[in-house]
Amino acid sequence: MNTGNTALKYENDRITDGLDIFFWVFHDERSFVASHWHQAVEMMYIMEGEVDVTINAQETVLLPGDLFLIDSSVIHSTKSVHGNHAILIQLPYALLKKYIPDFDDLSFSFDCHSHNPILNTKIMRLVDVIKKMQIIFEVDPKGGILRFNSLVFEMLYQLYHNFSTLIPDTDLRKDEKHFDRLKLVMNYTNEHFSRPLSLDEIADVAGFQKEYFCHFFKKNMGKTYLEYLNEIRLSHIYKDLVSTDLPLKIILENNGFTNYKLFRQLFYDNFHTTPGAYRKEHSS
Repeated sequence: MNTGNTALKYENDRITDGLDIFFWVFHDERSFVASHWHQAVEMMYIMEGEVDVTINAQETVLLPGDLFLIDSSVIHSTKSVHGNHAILIQLPYALLKKYIPDFDDLSFSFDCHSHNPILNTKIMRLVDVIKKMQIIFEVDPKGGILRFNSLVFEMLYQLYHNFSTLIPDTDLRKDEKHFDRLKLVMNYTNEHFSRPLSLDEIADVAGFQKEYFCHFFKKNMGKTYLEYLNEIRLSHIYKDLVSTDLPLKIILENNGFTNYKLFRQLFYDNFHTTPGAYRKEHSS
């Protein structure tokens, strides 16, 4: 039932071998995952360390014992500067739609740092289900798949009963065609980020005029395309900085970053230190 390490970018719904959902218990030494989304509903339970999740420019710091839920098609990024031990769960759209017919009309969320005792009790019930799933996942007893899937349905029930709300007619989910265009843009960016990319080129990929593309991207992603492109480049530079001995200048060139002053500012804003100091502290 175990699964290997999988990079997170734009991602299709993933399934763990033998299961109907994606379930992953992992030790993450450190990571920086640029903005992405998936149709799956995602939950992250922190056992050790710290993870920062950013949604709509709002950062939430997750500590041991925190359970965080990310709704379907919500754009988010994650960062773990000092590493973490956590459980990642993705409930695929097809599964949710099959057993929750009105899924497309619902939003799923909760405040993981709420002081509401009733809400916290409901969250702890969900955590209890996740811990039971972890035991089955790691021990893999006879008939474990049956027990695991029964817990999946318990999880679906709790999410639907305790953490779903009807989306108002004035706040409909993003048009599927918008996500298809964004997917094209994000995939293209991930393939070509290491070379110069102009707004004219990327607007052509999306099938828009440049001016409209800039408006479209900012409205749907919550940031400009240049901010997103720099975020993608920074995530790759971050990885190379701690996993290679290449000079910083070469790393920047390899990943398409030509403005050193801007890079230093972005790096400091995200990691609160300089690239050299971070490399010295975290290189193995």
